[in-house]
Amino acid sequence: MRPRHFARDEVIFHRDDEAGQVYLIIAGTVKVSVPDESGREVVVALERGGDVFGELALFDDAHRSATVTAVTETSVLALGRTDFITVLERNPDAMRKMLGLLVRTVRRSTGHVEDLVFLDLPGRVAKCLLDIADASGLDSVDLTQEDIAGFVGAARVSVNRVLADFEHRRAIRVGRRHIEIADREALRQEIHY
Repeated sequence: MRPRHFARDEVIFHRDDEAGQVYLIIAGTVKVSVPDESGREVVVALERGGDVFGELALFDDAHRSATVTAVTETSVLALGRTDFITVLERNPDAMRKMLGLLVRTVRRSTGHVEDLVFLDLPGRVAKCLLDIADASGLDSVDLTQEDIAGFVGAARVSVNRVLADFEHRRAIRVGRRHIEIADREALRQEIHY
């Protein structure tokens, strides 16, 4: 595996790029997103230290299905496709772990679709904030409003209104590229399927 470093907001690979490597995050956070023709994007996932990304295209020798961008300064270890396949062929435990990772990806996608269909916008924003904070183990979310809009499938201006309402009710405090969760219960009450 080869070490690589990416600056904040640096694109690691674009959707439709040829796939040649899988990445293990040592430190930092990346976002996995799918852009449309107009430049808007839907954020599919955030991956952090210990997470793996870029593996899907290596299984079927296809092009990348999403764009991955460093949200923070990020250090990774990169493993080439040939070495990746060799490890999986020689190590049943590694194959089981990769299958578990793929199952997690499918479950996350299914949950995301469920949220988009069954939750209103305030519910999606509240759930997004709580999920991201829980994943980081902190009561804060270090994302832009544009990133949150991408996660919840809405326009940034609509997300801005929801965040302003949450802030007015003292459930959150909004800063630059940072949202502090002040009242988790108030956010949980917004989530009803």
